[in-house]
Amino acid sequence: MKNFTKFVVSFVAVAALFVAANASAYSHTTLLKMGMSSSQVMELQKTLNSGGFLVSTTGAGSPGMESMYFGAKTKAAVMAFQSAKGLGADGVVGVNTGTALAAMTGGSVSYPAGCSSTTGYSTTTGTPCNTNTTLPAGCTSTSGFSSVTGVSCNGGSTSTGPLAGSFGTISTVTNLSQYNNEEVGEGQSDVKVAGFEVKASSDGDVGLTAMKVSFAIANASGSRRLEDYADTVSIWQGSTKVGSADTDDFNKDSTGNYSATVMLSGSVVKAKATEKFYISLDAVNSFDSGDIDSDVTTVDVENIRFQDGSGVITTFAGNGSDFAAMNVSIDFVSFSSASDTVFKLLSDSNSPTAGIVKVSTTDDTNEVLLLKGKIKLEGDSDVTLNSFPVTITADGTIATLVADASTSFKLVIDGNEYTESSTIASASGTVTFDDGDTMDLDFSAGETVNFAVYADINDIETTGVYPFNEGGALTASVTSTNRGNIDAENEEGDQLISGEKTGAVTGEAQTFRSSTAAFTFEGASFSAGTATSNNTGVFHVKFKVAAGEDSVYVSSTVANAVNYTIDRAGTTTTGGVSAVITNITDASLDNSVGLNEVNPGIPETFDLSVSVTIPTAGAAGQYRLSLTGIKWGTDATDDTPNNTYSANLGSFTTGYQILN
Repeated sequence: MKNFTKFVVSFVAVAALFVAANASAYSHTTLLKMGMSSSQVMELQKTLNSGGFLVSTTGAGSPGMESMYFGAKTKAAVMAFQSAKGLGADGVVGVNTGTALAAMTGGSVSYPAGCSSTTGYSTTTGTPCNTNTTLPAGCTSTSGFSSVTGVSCNGGSTSTGPLAGSFGTISTVTNLSQYNNEEVGEGQSDVKVAGFEVKASSDGDVGLTAMKVSFAIANASGSRRLEDYADTVSIWQGSTKVGSADTDDFNKDSTGNYSATVMLSGSVVKAKATEKFYISLDAVNSFDSGDIDSDVTTVDVENIRFQDGSGVITTFAGNGSDFAAMNVSIDFVSFSSASDTVFKLLSDSNSPTAGIVKVSTTDDTNEVLLLKGKIKLEGDSDVTLNSFPVTITADGTIATLVADASTSFKLVIDGNEYTESSTIASASGTVTFDDGDTMDLDFSAGETVNFAVYADINDIETTGVYPFNEGGALTASVTSTNRGNIDAENEEGDQLISGEKTGAVTGEAQTFRSSTAAFTFEGASFSAGTATSNNTGVFHVKFKVAAGEDSVYVSSTVANAVNYTIDRAGTTTTGGVSAVITNITDASLDNSVGLNEVNPGIPETFDLSVSVTIPTAGAAGQYRLSLTGIKWGTDATDDTPNNTYSANLGSFTTGYQILN
């Protein structure tokens, strides 16, 4: 995907003419239709672009999406081309349409063997020269009769031909229960909405010649016209289409229901055999939202007409519950619902954990990483992203304004960069990345892309418009609220609704200082005391301190080194508690004011040991030690270090232990 720079309108128009004039010649080699994906589809899209038939949502003169996927927009463009050329507008690129496309660009068409045009039949194989033409079932050429149905392969006879036995009949028709309330989306083709099995008796074969199909449509506030929902109704025997009818051929009765007798070709059920049949719909390109939010639609097969081996034609209208009143529900839905489009936000294991980031006291520190995440696009539709909001939160105890720490943020998404200025005058606010309402970033169905959020951090200072103290922190997150405000459209141009956007990505606090240190949890332990009834215990939390570019100092006095809590089943307790901090790496103090010096490249491990005695009778229960802050400084003479690190100490804790 590419993020194209927007040019002035006049230049776009000139560029569009240039593209049209220099489009490559289209060479047609194979049938193309909706749902296919290949390089040939992209060549088709380029050719449609060159003729102005496939355009983007930005308007005429802008090239449409060239993605190798034959979607609804490509089908609509093909239909527009076919209409302009006087061809049948079915949205399928066969030899006739391919010939017209090739003629427009000076390309070529590969005709079937033995054919010099799209008319007639091959002189070598007998197959139709127009590859859109389907031979009857059981025919490999236009000579002879079908090995399945006995129908003349050249279409010269409409009889069912020789059928085994003279008294064949339909034994049973049974609904396929898995077809119920199937979703039919805007512009979708051949969506199966009902299914049933037809079993022939043992007396002979039956040739099915017609089926009467009906639709009942109820709608409290929208349309009850079948043509507003579907263009074509088709009948399939297994994977073979044996009949179809346009919806405008259906008759509406006095109750508002629609029905039509659909003629079948080449449909035979052998004696004692069972065949599966399906009803499918080609939906209209666009539904009215007021229609599909309240419609109740069912489809039924009222009867089947068939012929036996003696030529007798009979109508089968059901045998009790097996066939009568099939009434299978249909759910007409938006394109995105039918394509199961989901714009999913996912965490990235490479997102930075909470920590201290070294920044300058004299210059801005650019492109500090705050957050990494992923976007996964599920379903069958491409999506265009127009805006992406991110929440930025400052550490309210140190920096009350986001603008104190940063006034510029950058989003990098799938290699495309978007920068937004911000002067958020509060402890939290939203930065919306939209490239001045021109983002238009395209994602392909099934694609997963990475994104990252960066900040340009101000130099540390306590004066000026944006004072920024040591220890200020920022967190970047894409919250559920952000997710709801993401502006994204499916390939039909419809906005993704709340249920089609899921997930959230929460970053961890990045603390900014001119000197840095890193703090790592090394382990926790517990040992029971020697007092009677086990009413005393000793809790240990070990942690490692690593200096950045400058030495840092940790006090040997508990009160000046750490913050911690002892809680009993979640309630903080103070009585009967004593604590000691020990430098395990270096037992000797480094200066006269009681500080441990940690030098760059030589981390040191400390042990906080807390002895707990049940303070009062009846206070037995589960106790735990939690480290809530580590104090450190950069001044070798200050015995009360004033920097406290607390950003990611949730794991710096022991498990609960019983004291009684």
